[in-house]
Amino acid sequence: MATYARLESGSWRVQVRRKRQYVANTFLRRHDAEEWARDVERSIDKEIPVKRARPNEPPRTFSDLITLHIDDLAEVGKPIRRSKSAVMEALKVSLGRRRPAS
Repeated sequence: MATYARLESGSWRVQVRRKRQYVANTFLRRHDAEEWARDVERSIDKEIPVKRARPNEPPRTFSDLITLHIDDLAEVGKPIRRSKSAVMEALKVSLGRRRPAS
């Protein structure tokens, strides 16, 4: 979504935040800013998402599921903090060898 702000100099600042991306620029005319923002939004929307490789075989144990969850969090850039890490390790120890119900 684009946000427009009029600066003291009379120029227009446009900011585009879309799909975790941020782009900004300054223009003399608002019309130019609006055109640029539409072009930037279109180019962000056209980007093809990267498909990650999934394992061919389903997880066999809860330990595999926990590892898959941790990998997913790391891939999206969400840090695993101390508490969650401790819980995941405890679950691996207690439930790690069990098989999930089909």
